Formats: sequence, C-alpha cells, structure tokens
Amino acid sequence: MADVSPPQALDARYLVSFDTDRMPVERTGVLVIGSGIAGLTAALHASRLGKVTLVTKSEVADTNTWYAQGGIAGAIGEADSVELHLADTLVVGQGLCDPAVVRAVVTEAADALAELEELGVRFDRAEGGGVALAREGGHSLPRVLHSGDATGAEVQNTLSGVVRGTPDIKLVEDTFLVDLLTEEGRCVGAIVMDRGSHATMALLADAVVLATGGSGQVYRVTTNPLVATGDGVAAAWRAGAEIADMEFVQFHPTALDSEATVKFLITEALRGEGAYLLDCAYERFMPGIHPLAELAPRDIVSREIEKVMHRCGRPNVWLDARHLGAGFLAERFPTVTEGCREAGYDVSRDLVPVAPAAHYLVGGVRVDADGRSSLPGLYASGECSASGLHGANRLASNSLLEGLVFSRRIVRALEGERERVRAHRLSATVSDAFEGTDPRVVRARLQEAMSLSVAVTRSAGSLGAARTLVAGLASSSFGASPYALETRNLLLNAALISDGALIREESRGTHFRSDHPQRDDERWRVHLVARRGEPTRQEGVPAHEYVPPAAGGV
Repeated sequence: MADVSPPQALDARYLVSFDTDRMPVERTGVLVIGSGIAGLTAALHASRLGKVTLVTKSEVADTNTWYAQGGIAGAIGEADSVELHLADTLVVGQGLCDPAVVRAVVTEAADALAELEELGVRFDRAEGGGVALAREGGHSLPRVLHSGDATGAEVQNTLSGVVRGTPDIKLVEDTFLVDLLTEEGRCVGAIVMDRGSHATMALLADAVVLATGGSGQVYRVTTNPLVATGDGVAAAWRAGAEIADMEFVQFHPTALDSEATVKFLITEALRGEGAYLLDCAYERFMPGIHPLAELAPRDIVSREIEKVMHRCGRPNVWLDARHLGAGFLAERFPTVTEGCREAGYDVSRDLVPVAPAAHYLVGGVRVDADGRSSLPGLYASGECSASGLHGANRLASNSLLEGLVFSRRIVRALEGERERVRAHRLSATVSDAFEGTDPRVVRARLQEAMSLSVAVTRSAGSLGAARTLVAGLASSSFGASPYALETRNLLLNAALISDGALIREESRGTHFRSDHPQRDDERWRVHLVARRGEPTRQEGVPAHEYVPPAAGGV
C-alpha cells in the first residue's frame, strides 16, 4: 500500500488562533452544524432533549438538499420490499457496504418518510391516491418518492419552517464552522465565525452533530452549491476523528453542459421516465453496455459518457426527451423544463447537451450505525459521513434517506446516553496567517487540477501530479477570511481524496483507475481509514450475508 498522507502544511490542529477566555462563549445542549435534511432533522429531534443551536454557513436553504430534484428512496410500494431495496443498495455499493447499516436504513425508511409527510412534506400522488413512485438508476423497480422534480426544495422548505417555529432551536445563519473544540479526547463544541464581520465565538455543547454536506467545490465542474467546501470533514480530521472512503466521489452523468459555475443537474428521474442518451451520431449507446441501459448505476453511465465524449471529440453527449411530450414534461419536470429553457433549450423539442459533473462525496467522517464518530461527543449525518450505507457508489435517492434516518438514530442514541461534559478554558495557538497568495487563484488552480486528474478516470500519474500541486498550493498563506479558510478546507479534502485514490490500486464503484481497471476483491475489499497523525490503514468489510430475492439486484 502506498505510503501517503496530506501535506504537512495542512496538518495544523486549528485554522486560526483563539483563546476562549477572550472571546464570546455560548453553551447549548446539542450543537448541529448544517441545515440540509440531516441537520434540520437532527435539530428537530434533538429539541425534545433540550436546547439546540443550529449553525449554518449561509441562509438556511442554501444546501445540497434544496438542489435535490429526484426524490427519496423507500420500499413502500406494493411490489417492493425491504429485501429488494437492500439488495439493490448492496449491488450498487460493489462490496463495500455494511449490510447491517443498509438493513437498518432501508427498514426505517417507511417510518421516516411517513414522519416527513406528517410534518407537511407533499409528495406527488398516483391516480389511485397513493404516493407516486419513480424509478431511477440502479433500482430494480420504482421506489422513489418525489415532489415534481423539486423534491429537495419541498423537503427543505417544510423542515426549515418547522425548525423556525420550534422555540428550543436557536438558528444561527451566515456563520462558518472554523474548527471543532476538543478536551481530554472528547469533542466539546466548535469555533465559528460570522461571515460578515469575521468575528469568532465558541459554542460549547454536550454533543456536536456534523451535517455539513460534501465537498463538490473541490472540482471545477460540479452540481454542488458554492457552500459545499468540505468544512465538516476537514474540521473532523483536524480534531482527530477517523475519515474513510474519500476516494469515492460520485459524478452525476447528466449535468447541463453550460457556462454556469454550479452546473444545473438534470434529474435521473427523466431517464427513469424514458429519456435516452445519444452519441454524436444521435444513436443510443447505453443499451449494449448494461441491462438497465440509461438506468445503469451512475458510475457506469458516467464512464460511458466520458468514453463517448472522447470518441466524438465533444464536451457532451445528448439527452433526448422529445418523445415524452411537452405536456408531460412540463407537468412532471417543471424545474428541468424551466432550467433548460433559461439555458436556451426546449426539452420537448431539442436535444439537450449533458456531461458528468462532481455530485456526491461518498466518503467522509467515519460513523457507526448510530452516527457516532471515533471522537466521543462528535456525530455525523448525511453526505459528510461515511456510514457504510453507500459502499463504493451511492444508489440514486439514498442520499436524502441517509440524512433523514441517521439524524433520527443519532438523537435516539443521545437520548439513551444523556452524556454531559464540563466546559473548561480552551485555547490554542497556530501561526498567524498573512495575506499572500490570492485564495481565488488557489481555488481555481485546485479545481482545475482535480477535474483533470482525479475525476471519473484516474491513474497513478494523474494522481501523483494532483498531490504535488495540492502540496504546493497548501504551502501558500492567504489570510483568514471565511473564503480563505474554505479554500484551505478544500485543499485538505482534495488531499484526502487523491491520497485514497492513489492507495486503492483497483477499480470499484465511483473509483476507476485506468492503470488498474479491474475490481480486486482479494486485496481491496477494504475501507481506507485516515486519521490525522497516523498512516492510512485498511479495514475489512463485513461479509454480505444475504440472499437477494429473485427480482432483486441489477
């Protein structure tokens, strides 16, 4: 196994100098950081236990959840079952899922989804009055609940409204997570920074729940909003928590090929309703690649699109939904219809140019089935976590489900433990940052390098080049504004991603090495676990002790 670790310049325990005796300090019961489905659910459930503070970096709705178009997976249909959902998840995860975690999540899905409806989330209904279900990539049958093609916005807006109306939840917006505070081997709170004034304060808590999302802004081409800079993963790594599976970054196959900084995602549900992918000769290319054709798992579709792009010498392939009809498209996919129209395409009449874009961080803070990290007092839920649910590749629409279920499980664990900590004086000093290199230049160079070298296809040569560039950029000093600190977090996330990708000498799920193109279960059916100050280690994966039903799998 290659001996690699993040550059020494990223190894500092804290990002900024501080002394809690000389700054404002507030105490709360549970501190939740992040305001997507994972953070909002954690805050709502934790408010039953006492005071909760929910911190979010931008406005409460500026999250990956809000951008989610497709929906939430759950085995609630008459023809579906927990066993089928389990089987599909395990197949797409390609040997790296934790079967016990998968079973726990898919079993709890029905109750969790029912709770969302009770809170006011409106899912689309079928003609008979039941919940309408869509089919997406990797699923053996329709099981995705949706609200048009703006499910995330419906969930985000509903939960945000309930949180704002809950007296025991204090919502703090436009506030950046700088670092996690630790004392005697336990997480006891966080240092946060107001994004406007740059003033810092300490928030001390009995428990901290990270729900900070992914790090899509590591890449130049991404569907993630600008706030997705991997702050939670980076802060947890600096605090000493274990980080796992960072080499697995899922690329969504169909992002609109446009000049927009945040690429407009064209939901997989459109292909689920029958849209086709066409090459430069306007021929379908997926039917001969996989039995599910355009609905194959995302890693397979993304790689085939990349091959077609190279073969055709074009920056995109074509998405063809014209045969679905203008009325159906406008009613079922209003967000896609309007988004494409704004970019100059009529989805009912035009072929739409699409290409893969960085979409989802599969790895993150390593947690158990109740969301506990290896650092006592610290929990993680949603995209910032590595829970064992997704393995090497996330099944479509299991992401919102993960945040929803794990946040409920975290609060149940907290309710059972009722741990309390004593807040003492906490201080740390690191070298003061000074204004040197422009962080905008650093970020742009990082994103370009990661998009070229650590994207859908990797190799030892490309990964080595990326690591060298990251190390050079990390040695720069570029201030202590929130933007600069975000950029340093992106550098750390990039280092963890490229390090894991260099170590894993095989191809599996979202990780494809052109110099090691085969899956190697004998050597690499393992998780790669990184921890600050320690060499990356391999950890075996529990055996998949299940027999898929005859109709299951893909």
